[in-house]
Amino acid sequence: MSKFQSNNQDYFKPENINSFIELIEKEESKKLFNIVKDFHPSEIAYYIQAFSENHRKKFIATLANDFDPSILVELEPNFLEKIIDEFDLIVLSRAINELNSDDAASIINLLDLGRKNKILSKISSKNRISIEDNLSYKENSAGRLMQSEIVKIPIDLNVGHVIDFLRKKKKNLPEVFYDLFVIDSDDILVGTVTLSKVICSSRIKKISQIMKKNHESIHASIDQEEVADIFRKRNLTSLAVVNDKKKLLGVINVDDVVDVIDTEAEEDLLKLAGVGEQSFYGAILSISKARFTWLFFNLIAAFVAAYVIKNFEETIQKFALLAALMPVIASMGGCSGTQSLTTAVRAIAMKQLTWSNAFRSTGKEVLVGFLNGFIFSLGSFIITFFWFDDFKLSFVIAISLLLNLIFGSFFGAFIPIMLSRFGIDPAFASGAFVITLTDIIGFLMFLTLASIYLI
Repeated sequence: MSKFQSNNQDYFKPENINSFIELIEKEESKKLFNIVKDFHPSEIAYYIQAFSENHRKKFIATLANDFDPSILVELEPNFLEKIIDEFDLIVLSRAINELNSDDAASIINLLDLGRKNKILSKISSKNRISIEDNLSYKENSAGRLMQSEIVKIPIDLNVGHVIDFLRKKKKNLPEVFYDLFVIDSDDILVGTVTLSKVICSSRIKKISQIMKKNHESIHASIDQEEVADIFRKRNLTSLAVVNDKKKLLGVINVDDVVDVIDTEAEEDLLKLAGVGEQSFYGAILSISKARFTWLFFNLIAAFVAAYVIKNFEETIQKFALLAALMPVIASMGGCSGTQSLTTAVRAIAMKQLTWSNAFRSTGKEVLVGFLNGFIFSLGSFIITFFWFDDFKLSFVIAISLLLNLIFGSFFGAFIPIMLSRFGIDPAFASGAFVITLTDIIGFLMFLTLASIYLI
């Protein structure tokens, strides 16, 4: 049995990639195709992303005659945007025709105007209209996320009619669906019914009797992050999308929402690290640009902290040991602030932390900072006294550490709340503020106390 199998959980092992590269270099395309033809699209997408440009182009060429359109969907969006021109128009046209409207629109949107028009001219008018409708909605909205392929059921049918309808129209139905959406004569959404409930009900039962009348739906303009939050809180598998008049436009399925949750989490993580919307596959200049703002702000913050230290130059000269201990204060305060910041930003994203409970949540973080600060300040007192045999110095560093951990916890929780209150993304801006403030206040308190008690 071949070591390459479609259910092989170790498909990403380096030796597998090296074996594929060897086949590509030997131009044994038929053998390579026979190995990967039964692989899941996500596995093939992984190899495409792992190969060098030269090997990738040859690998794509090997798949061209029987290319699974789902592979394009499984590729990282930023990576697909980078290599979209490497795919033949015939492959892209076939993919656009076969994929759901939301996936097809996301691929079309990556093409330049010339290739976009060529592909749109080759696909059916029905698919073209669905794609153009999808692209007419704002990016990252429910309208852009939804697919127009949806199962609509008139309210006056019974279960038997619905089952017969589904069997008759099976070629025109979505490949995967979970709910049936009940509409009136004006295409207005009036209810939903799960596929399982239809199958388990008597044929003579009216759809209006088994449908959920308090149907859940969202407007097409809602942000995709709000959509993900609704799915998460209500444990949905699908959700109808409507317009101002409650007319049914499309559906969002849970598989699309999983991608949104992953994307939003990745964005917050990158912003917290100060790299903005950087992509792993981005060019060197774009990555440098994404990191520049954070680095620039931190440079200014470092000079502000240096200015504070400069004002205590005489104190440091008289008691040189302070220079060795200052990094302890800044590091611990920054760590405490970052911990509170990460918790707060995540809670804001999950709608758990709002202005209504801001002060209670901040107070909780301050108390946590105090408890940790007390323990670590006691430890720092013992270590410093054992190291330098100086009670006053040990007292100064212990009090400074306690206060900076408290301030760090306060800033880490309160700053993202304030930024969110003023419509600023807390994930992007909070980190720089927290680190700057804990450094400056930590140095200021430490050196001020040293000036009072040691000099």
